[in-house]
Amino acid sequence: MILWHLATALFGFRWVFRDPEADLRWLMVGALAPDVLDLPIGIPLYSSPEVFAHSLAGVMVVGVAVLLFTDRRGRMRRNLMVMTAGWLIHLLADGIWLEPSVLWWPFAGWSFPAEATPFWPAAWERAASDVWRWVAEGLGLIYLGWLWRSSGLGSPQARRQFLVTGKLS
Repeated sequence: MILWHLATALFGFRWVFRDPEADLRWLMVGALAPDVLDLPIGIPLYSSPEVFAHSLAGVMVVGVAVLLFTDRRGRMRRNLMVMTAGWLIHLLADGIWLEPSVLWWPFAGWSFPAEATPFWPAAWERAASDVWRWVAEGLGLIYLGWLWRSSGLGSPQARRQFLVTGKLS
């Protein structure tokens, strides 16, 4: 659910933090990071796309590493913390609390729930039968379209500014 995660991260971050100086490119990286990290690991091992990066421990390790290993007032620290916020919003948008063995890994045990059926052969069937997935993607598309229009991203200058600075006008 790419559009859903991008839209919830952008909406949530802009609504809660209201930080016009934040680089939203890093936020979008964080919004997609759990899926990008977990797909190649979780599917072959557990037939599940939600494993390590979908746990609170995963995002906490990243957040603590950012705090420990980056310059206290540096731009990189700020950007990586924005990325971490996007990661946390991804977990909220996934409703990961409904999978406590994933959310609380390793505190609730070291193993992840393994799916009974292989992931890829049943992926299209799951996607077609899950109405919520399509509604969420549609809502994400609507919000991203509204944001595109309201931020003036239809103009090449505004798009160039966003690609260079990560800021919306």
